[in-house]
Amino acid sequence: MSRPDTMRAVIPDGSGATAVVERPVPRPGRDEVLIRVVAAGLNRADLCGGRAFPAGATDVPGLEVSGIVEEVVPDDGLSLAPPLATPVPTPGDRVCALLTGGGYAEYVVAPRSCVLPVPGDLDMVEAAALPQAAFTVWDNLVVRGDLERPKSVLIHAAAGGIGSFAVQLARALGCRVFATAGTAAKRAACEALGAERAFDHRTEDWASEIHAQSAGADLVLDPVGASHFRSNLRVLADEGRLVSIGFLGGSIAELDLRAMVRKRLTLTGSTLRDRNAVQMGLIAEAVFARLWPRIARREVEPIIHTTFPLAEADAAHALLAGDTVIGKLVLEVDRALCAPDA
Repeated sequence: MSRPDTMRAVIPDGSGATAVVERPVPRPGRDEVLIRVVAAGLNRADLCGGRAFPAGATDVPGLEVSGIVEEVVPDDGLSLAPPLATPVPTPGDRVCALLTGGGYAEYVVAPRSCVLPVPGDLDMVEAAALPQAAFTVWDNLVVRGDLERPKSVLIHAAAGGIGSFAVQLARALGCRVFATAGTAAKRAACEALGAERAFDHRTEDWASEIHAQSAGADLVLDPVGASHFRSNLRVLADEGRLVSIGFLGGSIAELDLRAMVRKRLTLTGSTLRDRNAVQMGLIAEAVFARLWPRIARREVEPIIHTTFPLAEADAAHALLAGDTVIGKLVLEVDRALCAPDA
């Protein structure tokens, strides 16, 4: 089948909603991969007005996709970066990719460093929900969290796409896992995924409760930010680490340095979107070598709440902005290829 010149894409329409438009099919450049999109994972950064697009990025939302490789443009040999230890995509391959944007469309260009084969028997909907969680959780929970041995781990917002993946991985690595979530259904889901106890962050003193059940948390993975900051310092055990990955509860917090020094704490955090291709390639190599086999064995897997057609992005965004989603929402771009047996 010949490749079309134009494609459907979803963009913000300036009113807080989205519109389906026709766009030229993008052309890959050096060391890039053109992917025919099958499905696109949703993230809060995709919500209209949720975050400004980085300089030079497309205005099409979508930070992760699954799809079929259409074209690969090789490196021209001038790059100073070391060669990647991940498989080289070839046309026809089933892949998933992490993006700076562009996933809400029928075609997207991705850096070669951020394209990985679909692991194991995951279908294309599951694969679309994988890259953002896998890269984020590996880099922050395992690398920045120094999770080389089993520890006591607290994961906030643990029923979301990132949190549900983190709960599973921490449990698979032999950790004691505690969680916070906002509804009874979400807390039950966290415990079903492996959390020893899930707390209502609005009504329970989770810091005191965790100290009562253990010596405190050795590691806290926190996408909430300022509203949890003081309690995070309190819940951490000596030599503990706080890894911040988001600011749902604000980005400005007051730090009493004595609390940090007295317990010899490490405060760190990161985002993915501002990393360069070399940095992302290093994360991808580690994810492929050490996390992909666990996903292929279904020790850790993306949790899918529900799916929407591409044209119903507004309905998907409205659901994501609420407080009922457990796991991930996915847009089905090519619905015929989204079926598990496709």
